[in-house]
Amino acid sequence: MPTQKLLIIPQNWLGDIVMSQTLLKKIKSNNPKTSIDILVNSSLKNLVERMPEINKVIILDCNHRELGLFKRLRLAKEIKKSSYDRSIVLSRSLKSSLIPYFAKIPIRTGELGELRYLLINDLKEFSKESRRKTASRYISMYSDNNEELSENYYPSLDSNSENIKNLSEKYDLKKDKKVIIFAPGAAFGPSKMWPVNKFRELGKKLNNDFKILILGSNNEKSIGNDIVTNKNMVNLCGKTSIADAVDLMHISKFCVSNDSGLMHLAAATNTKSISIYGSTSPDFTPPLTKNKDIHYKGMSCSPCFEKKCKYGHYNCLVDIHSDDVFKSFK
Repeated sequence: MPTQKLLIIPQNWLGDIVMSQTLLKKIKSNNPKTSIDILVNSSLKNLVERMPEINKVIILDCNHRELGLFKRLRLAKEIKKSSYDRSIVLSRSLKSSLIPYFAKIPIRTGELGELRYLLINDLKEFSKESRRKTASRYISMYSDNNEELSENYYPSLDSNSENIKNLSEKYDLKKDKKVIIFAPGAAFGPSKMWPVNKFRELGKKLNNDFKILILGSNNEKSIGNDIVTNKNMVNLCGKTSIADAVDLMHISKFCVSNDSGLMHLAAATNTKSISIYGSTSPDFTPPLTKNKDIHYKGMSCSPCFEKKCKYGHYNCLVDIHSDDVFKSFK
């Protein structure tokens, strides 16, 4: 097959970026000679550089609600010089489809989304149910049909041995004590977050046998502080880069997380993903790995996909006990 040049425009959220690697793997599987460039926010550059399928990372720094029309016009002018054969836009927003249009990329694949007639000229359609199967939707962008996801396309992020060595020294990670990562946050909202006291209870059950690292954003520092109960637990919320998180995942034995970006990061490094679901469903956005254990109550009101529980009880999360999750370590 002839060499093609593709530009991928993913959604700029951590979990979505990781899941988008399924598409990259499918493209390379169909035509290994395809050259794939990807357009992301600078905060995610170090993540996509861990994907061996990527040829070049292109940076566009716009806030999620920023149109940034002149920024997009300037970048499109540069992108046009690369003579891409096709773009695949994974977001449904109008602004995400502007650069391929301005750059006059001949085939512009994506969903209609926000009335993107002309901007997208290779339309893909999905039912509400199939849209929620995010990774399957992504690989279907490079297909004539809606596809189920094959394990061959599961994400797999490279590690950096030098960074792993530095992190091991910095955080006193010794080979005689296995590492567990706790990821207690979720940008989506409280309906995805297992209660902090449950993480704390679990930490107490595990503290003698493991070194527990708590990862999250700077906004989650207080959550991390509430979980720490002993010297074998370290709150790293706000202290690590995405690249650091990838490498810490690579050397950890387990990762306990909500349905979040860090859950998908764990799945792509083959640490055992112990995942807790509340308002969302593992049927739609599971950790893409065979090495996993999922805790989900599947209550009559689940999945609701709401950011806050409309009943105020959060029973879908509260009823998952630390003893239940502790069994995943046996």
